[in-house]
Formats: sequence, structure tokens, C-alpha cells
Amino acid sequence: MALKIEGEAKLDTEPCVVAWDNKLFVGTADGFVRTFDANLSPGVSWPAHGVQLFAIAAIHGKVYTSSNDAGIRVWSAEGEKQAELTTAEEDVGVLRVFDKCLYAGDESGNVLVYEDNVEKARYNVLEEVKDLWLSPPYMFTVRDLDVTVTEIKPDESKTRFVTRHTMEGRAPLRVAGTRLVVMARGGNNMRLHDASVATSFKQLQEIKVSDMIVTSMSVCGDYVWTGGWDGTIRRYKIAIDVLEPAGEVVLGSCINGLVSTPDSAYATVSGGKVVRIKAT
Repeated sequence: MALKIEGEAKLDTEPCVVAWDNKLFVGTADGFVRTFDANLSPGVSWPAHGVQLFAIAAIHGKVYTSSNDAGIRVWSAEGEKQAELTTAEEDVGVLRVFDKCLYAGDESGNVLVYEDNVEKARYNVLEEVKDLWLSPPYMFTVRDLDVTVTEIKPDESKTRFVTRHTMEGRAPLRVAGTRLVVMARGGNNMRLHDASVATSFKQLQEIKVSDMIVTSMSVCGDYVWTGGWDGTIRRYKIAIDVLEPAGEVVLGSCINGLVSTPDSAYATVSGGKVVRIKAT
């Protein structure tokens, strides 16, 4: 199956991070959030922070952003500021939304959990959080050497957690159903694990996916999309215990961010582009 470029939008600044919630939200180096519809027609934009956005998440009509001001801001999908969340006063590099809660990971190893814009729990996993994912009751966090699996129960304790497992790996990572997908330490190989404590998160496969470091990963259904320094988007199918190649397309510049939907993927590309890719 081939991948095809279906559309492209050019920006006058570097696009850094990307999120999807019925439309595309792109955070840029000048601190703005820019929006696009599914076909990359531009919509509203607004200044979210004074400098480059570090992370963005969007769900249920809300947009969350962070930058090097150590704050998290909450916006409507049209750019109206709704709240500013209290943090651990460290730069937040990861924002993820699971169910009703926002999870924020910072450079000092704190993971803060918010519900209705109020801090619900706070955990410290002892090293910078470059990526995180949740498969209740397990939280997966990673920097560039090891994946840490912690058991958390925010409804029962605001600070207590149990470390269940560690394994080699680096950001990015994702959990898809019963499988964990994470980059190996070198950044070129991708590993598929069983996402179960019963098997001690057994590694099922490791395959080379790039000659250069992979910076971005997105999972939708049974498909994993990757992109990185080599400027190539690659797609893989999770076929039970193996990853099968399912197309690639060369974009020519470093991939800064990537998000996939059931019928498309969107990549933010170094040099000022947002690209839509479809499987054909």
C-alpha cells in the first residue's frame, strides 16, 4: 500500500507540534496556534505563548498548550483563553489527554494530572518526561534510555505510585490496544512489546525504521506512523505480534510533529510546511 501527499499548507514560521480534534491545531516557533480543516484550509489563529510551543493537545473542543514559561494554558477551539493551570514551575514538554484528564510531563520528571482544570494528582518518575502514554492503571514514561511503567490510581492517591517495570527505549512511544510501540535507544529501530504486566511487557519484535533519528510517532487503529530527521513518513500495520510495512513517502525535510486519523496523517515539516498524507 502506497502513501500519497494529498495537500500542503505553507507557514511563515517553523511548525513544531500538532494535534487533532475534528480539525488540525499546529503550534509554531513564534508561539501561535494555527488551525486548519481536514483539507488544510486555514482557520483561526492566535498567540498562545510569547515563544515556541513545546506541546499541544486538543480534545472535546479544548486546546492545551505549553512553552518555556513553565505554564499550561487552556483555550477554546476558537482561541478564547479559558484557564492557566498551576504547574511544578518546570518546562512542560508533553501534554496528553486520556478520558477526562490532562496529563502533563515536565523536564524534572513530574507528571501532573488535571481534571476540569484542577490538579488531581502529581507523580515524579525521577527523569525528564519526553513522552508518556496511559493504559490504565499503567502509565508509560520515557526519556532517551529507558521506559518506566508505573501503576497509578489518581482517584485513590494524589502522589503514590508503584514502579512495575523498566525496559530500554526512548521517545516517542505509544500504546495501541494490547501492544506497546517504542523507539529503541539509538532512535533508528522500533520495538513492539506486549503491553501487559503478566508477560513483563515482553518484546515481540524490533525492526529498523530509519537511518536517522525518529522524532515523531502516531497510532490510529492498527497502524503506526513514524517520521523524523530523514524527512520520510513511514506507516506500519500491527499484525498481532509483528509490524508490517504499509507504505512510505518522502517529504524532504525533518518531521517535527505527526498526528494520524482514520483516513489521513498530518505532518509538520521543518522549513514551514504542514502536509496531509493518505494511504492509497
